[in-house]
Amino acid sequence: MGKQEHTTLVSGVGSRISGGRWKAPTALGVAVVVVAAAGWFGLHESGVLSGGPGSADGYVATPVNDAAPAKVSVANGSSGVTPDTPVVLTAPAGETIGSVTLADAAAHAIPGTYSADRKTWTSAANLRVADTYQLSAETSAPSVNGVGLQHETFSTANEENNIKFDDMYPIDGSTVGVGQPVVLEFEHPVPKADRAGVERALAVYSTPQQSGSWGWLSSQRVDYRPQNYWQPGTKVHVAMDLSGVQVGDGLFGAKDHSLDFTVGRDQETLVNLSNDHATVYRAGKEVHSFAVTGGMPGLDTWAGTYAVIDKASDVRMDSRTAGLGDAYDIPDVKWDVHFTYSGSYIHSAPWSVSAQGVTNVSHGCVGTNPSDAEWYFDSTLPGDIIRVVDSPRTAALGNGFNDWQESWSAWQGMSAA
Repeated sequence: MGKQEHTTLVSGVGSRISGGRWKAPTALGVAVVVVAAAGWFGLHESGVLSGGPGSADGYVATPVNDAAPAKVSVANGSSGVTPDTPVVLTAPAGETIGSVTLADAAAHAIPGTYSADRKTWTSAANLRVADTYQLSAETSAPSVNGVGLQHETFSTANEENNIKFDDMYPIDGSTVGVGQPVVLEFEHPVPKADRAGVERALAVYSTPQQSGSWGWLSSQRVDYRPQNYWQPGTKVHVAMDLSGVQVGDGLFGAKDHSLDFTVGRDQETLVNLSNDHATVYRAGKEVHSFAVTGGMPGLDTWAGTYAVIDKASDVRMDSRTAGLGDAYDIPDVKWDVHFTYSGSYIHSAPWSVSAQGVTNVSHGCVGTNPSDAEWYFDSTLPGDIIRVVDSPRTAALGNGFNDWQESWSAWQGMSAA
């Protein structure tokens, strides 16, 4: 158990008020913040107290009345404090709360709010797990011009079952297309009651700045997309300050995460299944087009607007993974650009060249000739836009990165915060 300190300030700091009395300055709170982050301190050793016999101005310091310490809801020296425990300071009768600093050893400060009468201060964010906190607080007794300063320390509980991700997109440090959303898929469901707290711990910073919003596609997946496609050249930083955030069933995040990515050039591909052609545009200008074949009737290619998930130069395509029995099993399909979780690709299909540009004969993918497939593979980034039109069926939201199928107002409505 740590010892609670309570220190009397003397009148050698501050500014003169009526009647020749002295009081501690408002700027004292600044001194508390700076020194508290480095550890406990003594007022004389820190240089807060100055003046006295022999000082340059000849002023002799005299004590003022000592204000009583605030009552703190977390006992000094406590351990195993759960991260969502609010820290509340309550002033004694006739006193108010002054500056308060609550921070861990790495100077991660916890914000707080005062009551209207400054009788209480309450922490306004969760604590981090497996961390030690130092509290410095000032109390004031106006009736006797008294000021006091107190210190406490306590530690939070460990969290072994911390939040984990099944998937996180895009890849840290990558360059992506203008349609790339931030995709976070959690290992376990996040209850509705905890989603707002999780979302508030997630921040996206873009340069240049662009408006955007998080949207929950399920209990385990939350995406962030801008209102419009990213501007080419945008730098994006995603901060996931999840340590201490409740994620359901009494579990808390135990680790922070971050990722950075850069938005490349603007490339969009229109796949028109009424004439079986694909056209590639960059910055709105056509740069390439090629014949394709889409899904046959009953297995139609999913319509919608997608951001490319990923790509691979060689993929085994097995109909059993798509619930189609033994219809096909091709071990080495080339130049594969992936755009739905259910297995839709734009890829090389040398076996259907005669149908490309004529009719739709595939099992749901978009096939083209090997030469154009390789060109498209080499020219495509994850996050590039693919828009499939004139198909009788549309993929459900969440089947890939198809956040763009929602209007902006509908997308904002999917936020929990």
